[in-house]
Amino acid sequence: MKEVKKENCNNGEAPLLRVRSLSKAFGGVQAQKDISFAIDPGSITGLIGPNGAGKTTLFNLITGIFPPDSGTIDFNGRDMAACKVHQRVAAGIARTFQNVELFGSMTVLENVLVGLHVRTRSGMWGALTRLPWVKREEREARANAMELLEFVGLTDLAHAPSRDLAFGWQRLLEIARALASRPQLLLLDEPAAGLNAVETRALADLIGRIRDRGVTTLLVEHDMNLTMEICDNIIVLDQGRKIAEGPPRRIQEDEAVMEAYLGFGANCATG
Repeated sequence: MKEVKKENCNNGEAPLLRVRSLSKAFGGVQAQKDISFAIDPGSITGLIGPNGAGKTTLFNLITGIFPPDSGTIDFNGRDMAACKVHQRVAAGIARTFQNVELFGSMTVLENVLVGLHVRTRSGMWGALTRLPWVKREEREARANAMELLEFVGLTDLAHAPSRDLAFGWQRLLEIARALASRPQLLLLDEPAAGLNAVETRALADLIGRIRDRGVTTLLVEHDMNLTMEICDNIIVLDQGRKIAEGPPRRIQEDEAVMEAYLGFGANCATG
């Protein structure tokens, strides 16, 4: 796998995202319990844990799909509590989904244009009036969408229906659509799921190039080789609680992480 250059992001800047004492329950199930962490701008952070640990729930809380029962989410120094999903996208938070969510009847290009909608001004009135500035904005949007398709390697498929794409290409399209909203923080939910080894290597390179565009990344991923290779910092959840946080090497040696994944402590690993 091509190595993604890791950055030392602790340069005195305030965190881009800060989560404090976040909790969420569904009925009698405590999905999140007192979760706190911070993500530095320009970093790649991994969010790992066994199935049912609460990783996707945490994504849903950050992006506003679920409201937390308690705790705070600050993005760029702004409390996100009162912000709806589309307002968080406009503020600079974008995501992909564990199960690919595309508009199957739309073309590849049209899917990316949907992601750009939050950055356009014309709306329904502009579409009806077709004023010169509206036409100019549409041309710029198409140019930006095509640039993103080139960035992820889908230029030749711009006019194909998205439902006809191979699964790996659908993953890339979803990333391009998320990038179209010009995020500062990109949340990737299991981006390597269903990909073969060649596609996973290409994904690692893509995530590195996304960082080069100035986008901070938080990803949920079960491919530990990918996670340990590209991440600056890793957060580990188990049963809705944060059990460890730190650089990849420290996480690999953490006894609580061994216990969560393997059912025994590090001291018993060879016994």
